[in-house]
Amino acid sequence: MKHVLAVMGFVLSSSAFGQGGNMKTDVILWYEAFNRKDPALLERVLSKKWVDIPPAPNQPPGAEGAKQILVELTTAFPDLKIKVEDVLQDGNKVIVRSEISGTQRNPLMGFPAKNRKMAIQAIDIHEFKDGKIVRTWHTEDWLTGLHQLGVLGQ
Repeated sequence: MKHVLAVMGFVLSSSAFGQGGNMKTDVILWYEAFNRKDPALLERVLSKKWVDIPPAPNQPPGAEGAKQILVELTTAFPDLKIKVEDVLQDGNKVIVRSEISGTQRNPLMGFPAKNRKMAIQAIDIHEFKDGKIVRTWHTEDWLTGLHQLGVLGQ
């Protein structure tokens, strides 16, 4: 009986309120899309009505906006890597702490490249519905990043 209860508990916790797939595993595709420079991975995980909070300047809505950010970041930082440090789940939300790193080789937000490296902390909260990410809240430490890139002096 203990084994049956353990298996039932695992099945119920992994389904997370009826979501399709495993949200912790699915959310990793978001980060893999950037690491692999593969916008098709974003299509697999994002809802067509995905909302980015806050959006980047001139970012189109939905998954097309995520693809634009992927292209902009991987163009500015051809060696861009996002290292996932922590993944936590609470209900239909998955929280990810990561490190974004790379060497700026092309302009970013109008700032010319100085071939300098940066490594910044990021926190994302991804909300799932029907097995897809419908909303992402995010905070990145761009002040530190811009300082490391020499935009703020040095």
